[in-house]
Amino acid sequence: MAQAAKRAGSRKSVTAANLEALGAERLAAVLMDVAEDDPGLKRRLRMELAIEVGAGDLAVEIAKRLASFESRRSRIHWRKYKAFVRDLDLQRAMILGPLAVLDARMALDLLWRFLALAEGVFEQTDDARGEVEAVFRGAAEAAGGLAAAAKPEASALADSVVALLERDRERVLDGLVASIAPALDAMSLTALRTALLTASAGRARPAPALRVALQTVADVLGDVDGYIATLSEAEARASVVGAQIARRLLGAGRVKEAMAALAVSTPSSRAKEMGADGAADWEEAQIDVLEADGQADFAQELRWASFERTLNAGRLRAYLKRLADFDDVEAEERALAHAQSFDRFGTALRFFTEWSAAGACARLVLTRTAEIDVGDVEGLEAAVRLLEARHPLAASLLLRALIADTLRWARVDRYKAAQRQLAELASLAVGVEDWGEAEAPADFLRRMAQFRRTGVAMPA
Repeated sequence: MAQAAKRAGSRKSVTAANLEALGAERLAAVLMDVAEDDPGLKRRLRMELAIEVGAGDLAVEIAKRLASFESRRSRIHWRKYKAFVRDLDLQRAMILGPLAVLDARMALDLLWRFLALAEGVFEQTDDARGEVEAVFRGAAEAAGGLAAAAKPEASALADSVVALLERDRERVLDGLVASIAPALDAMSLTALRTALLTASAGRARPAPALRVALQTVADVLGDVDGYIATLSEAEARASVVGAQIARRLLGAGRVKEAMAALAVSTPSSRAKEMGADGAADWEEAQIDVLEADGQADFAQELRWASFERTLNAGRLRAYLKRLADFDDVEAEERALAHAQSFDRFGTALRFFTEWSAAGACARLVLTRTAEIDVGDVEGLEAAVRLLEARHPLAASLLLRALIADTLRWARVDRYKAAQRQLAELASLAVGVEDWGEAEAPADFLRRMAQFRRTGVAMPA
């Protein structure tokens, strides 16, 4: 009897298979009934029917909806936000999906029109969730395939793209040129660059999107000088920009010029020591340029020096890879020993975790427990995953630090994680034979119970 009830329940589930079993006539009647009170569904049905008729009819339906967006003047009420996003995304999907298959040129024309909606839509919408932005970004990043299929006239495409970028104050169309440029032939690329240069000429501050587009086109054309021309001298002195210039010059076989670009953008010693992103990129470029210049030994010295300063695992791997057999084993041992005494505990913990050196990681935690950095939640969680199987005591100490910080400072957003961590602690305790100088589990729980935070139930 129970089996029969289960089967009956499964037949009532709203699944594609069960709906198909209703038959076309019943489904059509249900849809007609529901669509009378659901404008969004009614529009979708009209579009689906238009697909069956042909590209022209589908384009008309999409165009009508785009016109309603264009003429809208009032703001989108927050209660209607989700429905609005669904409607907007439906137009994107219809343009890039069915219409693109039926008539790529017609679809491309409507895509330009759709992307032109961005400015007005953002003025009318509180897009704190970023869902509207995601729709426009997705449409821009999918434009390349459509442009390749449509094969538009070069100057028309260039004019359409430039017009969109000039209006893109929200910078949601940054991916547009990156998407379409690789799909264009030489004539279209040249026309696009000419249009971008014309739009930028005479302006003290061209729209940032125009400059990004010019850089993208220069990269696709392999024009390093064209890329460099978009940058000011001040910008070229920034470490991250100098690294970008050097890499492009190196790719073009212009090694000496790459070295010169790095020389004018050298980061400060402090930036190198802290492993700042710009400094790390610059140093990586410098090492590659030195190797290309035949200075392999110097490049190896820099790799090791960089590792010593930052514990960059990638830098160590590159260093070890270039050593002879057995030399790499000795060098790795030296690297692990250096990391044990590194002055920044959190950096050392992340290195051992990335290196999958569980034993060394456990030793670090057990000998430097007081230095555990609870600000790096992600790093501590990753280390726990590495340690939990074979080093339960070290894993427990990391979890305790996280739990204590959460409860002591009432970090509500981490209460759910703290509850999970308490359960993990109980599981790990079974595998700890000797707690040594560490607090016994019962004592730790009693100390945590004093905080009595709502939302975190302490084990009995």
